[in-house]
Parts: sequence; C-alpha cells; structure tokens
Amino acid sequence: MLKSSKSAKFFRMALWAALIALSSVVFNAYARLSEAGLGCPDWPGCYGKLFAPLTAQDIERAKSYEGERKETGERVWKETTQRAIAVSLAFVLLRLTVLGWQLKKRKRSQQVLIPGMTALLVASLTVLGVLTFTHRYKPLVQMMQIVGGMTVLALLWWIVMREQRFFRSVSASAIARSLRPRTLILLVFASLQFALGGWSMVNYAGLACPDFPTCQGSWWPGMEVLDGFTLWQDLGIDYESRLLNLPAATALHMAHRVGALVTLLYGGWLAMHILRVGNEENLCRYGLLVLIMLSFAAVLGVMQVVLHLPLAVAVGHSAASALLLMSLVTLYHVVRAPKT
Repeated sequence: MLKSSKSAKFFRMALWAALIALSSVVFNAYARLSEAGLGCPDWPGCYGKLFAPLTAQDIERAKSYEGERKETGERVWKETTQRAIAVSLAFVLLRLTVLGWQLKKRKRSQQVLIPGMTALLVASLTVLGVLTFTHRYKPLVQMMQIVGGMTVLALLWWIVMREQRFFRSVSASAIARSLRPRTLILLVFASLQFALGGWSMVNYAGLACPDFPTCQGSWWPGMEVLDGFTLWQDLGIDYESRLLNLPAATALHMAHRVGALVTLLYGGWLAMHILRVGNEENLCRYGLLVLIMLSFAAVLGVMQVVLHLPLAVAVGHSAASALLLMSLVTLYHVVRAPKT
C-alpha cells in the first residue's frame, strides 16, 4: 500500500511539474512578446495605427510608441510572475527527485535520472539568468532560455508518460518498430523549427514579412543570412534597443517559414500514415492527435501574418508549439523501443 501510494504521488507530482512547465513556457512567451513589441499589443490596429509596420523605419517608430505606452509597473508584475512560476517549478522538481530516490529502494525501474537531470537543468537556467542579468535581453541568452524551457517541458512530459497507464506502449509490434525512426525524425524537425521560431522571435523578425504566402510582395525577397544567424548581436540592452536590419530579419522569418513547411509536410504525412496503418494497434488516436496539434500550430502561424501579429495569436502560436511537442513525446512513448 505504501509503495502504491508513493508511486501515485510521484505521478501526481510529475503531472503538476509538467503543467507548471507548460504555464511557464506560455507565460514567458507572453511576457517576452508583449514587452519586446514583437506582436501588436492592440487589435485590429497595430501600435495605434491601422496597419502593421512594413519597413524597418516603421518598426522603429512602432517600438518608440510602445516604449512610451508601457509603464514600469506592468513589467514588474510580469517579472514577479515569471519568478514565482520558476520557484514553484523548482520546489516541485526537488520534491519529485527526492520522492523518486525513496521509491528507488523498492522499485529498481523507478525514474530517478531524468527528474534529477530536469532539476539540474532548471537550476542551470536560473543560474544563467542571474549571471547574465546585464545581458538578459541578448538574443542568444533569451534563445537559451526558450530552448531550455521547451526541453524541461519535454522531459517532464516524458516522466508523466512513463508513469501513467492510459497511453500504453505497443513497442513489441512490427508497426511500432517501423514508426520509431520516423517519429524521431519528426521530433528533430519539430525541435529545429522551435529553435528557428525562437530565434526569429528574440531577434524581432516577426514583422519582417507582413504578407502571406509571399514576403514583402516577393516569393524570395532580398536577405542577409549571415547577419541574421549571427549568434551574438549588439541587441538587447533593453526592449527598446535597435533591430536587425530588414534583410537580416527577413532571412530569419523566411527560414522559419521554410522550416514550418518541411515540418508540416513530413508531420502531416506521418500522421496520415499512422491513421492508415495504426488501426490494428489502436495507434490512430495518436496520429490524429499529432495531426490536430500540427494543424493548430500551422494555422496560428499563418494567422500571425494575416492579422498583423496580434499579441493573443502570437502567444497562442507558442502554446500550440508546446502542445505539439507534448503530442510528439506521447507518440514516441507509445512506439518506443522495449527495455533491455
């Protein structure tokens, strides 16, 4: 009874940690997008104008408007909320790790390594935030925090999948064996796409292409790829710092679009393939889940451009990306290789 009770408590703690990590990803996206002015804070207008900024000069004027409109108190409550979520996650992870070690004495297969690694990653991100406080708005620092947050979410959801009993593994089937490498490929594509989206966001490239499916009226506009993907830019002294030049920002935006297209095509094909062959192993629901999350993220991504980047849609796109990652982790859990 004690063992069963502690195992159930470990599962509940892992689920709570995953939900807190998800809320952290979404709220951090909201705070970053609203304070950096990457999305329009008002709608249907944009920065007090009827249409979104179209040129680098328009974007600079929009940022000036946004800087004048904001109040210090607004940033304070966002920063306080971010820290409160981070502290809550740290405490839950610490308790989860300790509980895992206690269960390890009775159950050799009990998860300990992954909770410990996740707690260490959260601690590292906290230390990074403290040590780089003077560079906190540098694109590279923000990018590390975004990637770290998504990694924490994926690890915690993996722990939840290993503890729950609803999504059962079918690793022994021939269909599952054929799906493992394909699911991993989709996870790699999606992870790269998350990174491209994050890099585009922290470099203020969301407004570089105000039209869709073209960009600045062209299918392949002028771009400066090397400048766009320079890791350490002289940006980010504060949220009203200067932007990348328009060709560099365009390169980031177009890279994100191309990555989204590749992920959508491959992910859509894999989801449809699972729907076609997965009936025998009850895998159809997982293919449908991935297809829904993939479509949801893609639609919101297009809406960002069509509606001139309203803040709510931009945050929704970040949330959809996090949910897509969780659905892919769920799929891989179901088809994962059997334990040796």
